[in-house]
Amino acid sequence: MKRLKRTFADGRKVLIVYLTAGFPEPGMDEELVLAAIDAGADIIELGFPFSDPVADGPLIQEASKTALANGTTLASTIELAGRVRQQRDTPILLMGYTNPVYHMGYEAFAEALAGAGADGVIIPDLPMEAAGPLRGEMRQRDLALIPMAAPNTPPERLGSLIEAGDGFLYLVSMAGLTGDALKSGTPWKEVAAIARAEGRLPVCVGFGISSGKDAAQAAEHADGVIVGSAITARINDAGNLEEAKKAVSELVEELSKGVRESS
Repeated sequence: MKRLKRTFADGRKVLIVYLTAGFPEPGMDEELVLAAIDAGADIIELGFPFSDPVADGPLIQEASKTALANGTTLASTIELAGRVRQQRDTPILLMGYTNPVYHMGYEAFAEALAGAGADGVIIPDLPMEAAGPLRGEMRQRDLALIPMAAPNTPPERLGSLIEAGDGFLYLVSMAGLTGDALKSGTPWKEVAAIARAEGRLPVCVGFGISSGKDAAQAAEHADGVIVGSAITARINDAGNLEEAKKAVSELVEELSKGVRESS
């Protein structure tokens, strides 16, 4: 967790970029991760694909489907994290669903993650009440199990999530899916204010951020912003690896500029 703490330590706003491992194909994913880091991503989320990504919208669902068809697994995603770690010191988180992690085994998963030099994991469908065994294995290895909250999370539960979690609080901006448009009128800003007042964890907002303007507006009320579907869309629209790298770099630079303007 040291890299995560260092990233948030100076009080500047943080840009977190999500890319699906194995998408659009193995090898290209690594190139795209490095391009995102070099363009200004402060933290990388590597999505390990799953057949039923219930929190994800159509773009990331299709990316996961492609990655699975390419033979991408949780183990190969961890290997990708290890290769990126050998080249960059940027914090790396995995993001995905409980089933593959449970199948690997919590101890084996945490050990492999630590061995690869990653920093933690985000698992949207693992509720706080069931997360204790994995959290224990992660903390033994100084890894973060990132908690998630939503605009309708009650204050008492929000406090429990922050107390139980590590790294930062992932605040979903809406009752929707990745890729849905950010709505300025939703109550996530109120939840963010309550969570930030707790003081224990930085608060990063995700879902619906697709431009530098979106990033700047979201960062006014949070410690960081998380972008995934907009990145995936740029990769989809590219004709080859070089075009994809250029498109990802340009969007990450735009998002990073927006985030920095709010610092």
